[in-house]
Amino acid sequence: MEFNCYDVLEVQGSRYVITEKIKYNEIIPKADQEQAYKAKPSMQKSPGDYWHEYGLEAVEGTDKIWVTIEYNDNEWCTVSRTSYRKRAPKGFTLHQIGLEKVVAVDGDSGASVGDRAGYKEYQLPCEGGASVFFEENWFKGEKMFAEGARVPLINIKLCNDAAADAIRKKKRKERLKKRLEGVAMALGCGALFLMCLVSWDSDLSWHGIRGTFGFPYTAKEHMHDTSVYYTKTDSDNEYTSSLDPVSTALDLIDSLDGDIKNEGESLQEGREVIVFYDAKSAYIITNIDGQTLVKVCEPGKLTPEEQELINSTMRKTHVLDSYAYMVRYKDSGGRDKFLKVDNLNEADKAYMFNR
Repeated sequence: MEFNCYDVLEVQGSRYVITEKIKYNEIIPKADQEQAYKAKPSMQKSPGDYWHEYGLEAVEGTDKIWVTIEYNDNEWCTVSRTSYRKRAPKGFTLHQIGLEKVVAVDGDSGASVGDRAGYKEYQLPCEGGASVFFEENWFKGEKMFAEGARVPLINIKLCNDAAADAIRKKKRKERLKKRLEGVAMALGCGALFLMCLVSWDSDLSWHGIRGTFGFPYTAKEHMHDTSVYYTKTDSDNEYTSSLDPVSTALDLIDSLDGDIKNEGESLQEGREVIVFYDAKSAYIITNIDGQTLVKVCEPGKLTPEEQELINSTMRKTHVLDSYAYMVRYKDSGGRDKFLKVDNLNEADKAYMFNR
């Protein structure tokens, strides 16, 4: 027998509506903390056995109960309530012990799929069934206790009259409203977050937001997103640029927000070599037969020839480093100042080259 969320049940003469449905599987204890829930076979379910636990609220009043129905039991179920006892009452004996895992959840529940708990069930046989006491030790850090009784399944009836249907519809509307309120709250928090970003930084681009959370836009992404660069289909670190070497270097420094180090260059016309690094990669820009080539790779993966090229041309003039400095501090005139370096006054030259 299986029910659904917001079904109305008559339990021992009183009406309740299901607000929570949890499906459990029995699993084999493996970790150290689970070993305490091993027992002799007569006290344990078989791995893979499952059961449903329903949380119900009284249609009239404030009573809350749990109904537990095992998949292979067509005669009995357990009706229980949360208990403030921390141990089984006198006379109760351990009846079952095991390890349960949540495999499905519906309705308003504090449980999540994947949650696990060790459980112990104590019983006291009595006329017409048995009194029961449950202890659950949730491995996420919570212990729960419940007590109740085993009752015949014929005492659990699904209600299908007009009154039950009205309650079912009302509960579903309440759940939908709660979900919509949650979505509205999330959207409101998102809008507030964007407003905070506006107050912190004027860069509201996707790249800027990514950078705020520690995932900055990379030069490789920039080269793939820009028509200035193209690469062979079998290469992800060698690019050809349609710009001259200096303009290519400035473009890449812009894409890295000026976050470079160890720059150096040899600007012999027609044989230019420009090198700089960021936190993860080395960038080598060369002019080969009039074509600007860009190599991007981890410093440890440079070939001996590339390393020799770097060593022989690393002549620091601080020009690119100074341009990167202006980019980092959002000097809007940085590119113009760099391209018109010959026309700078002495103060600007000191700013660019003698910091």
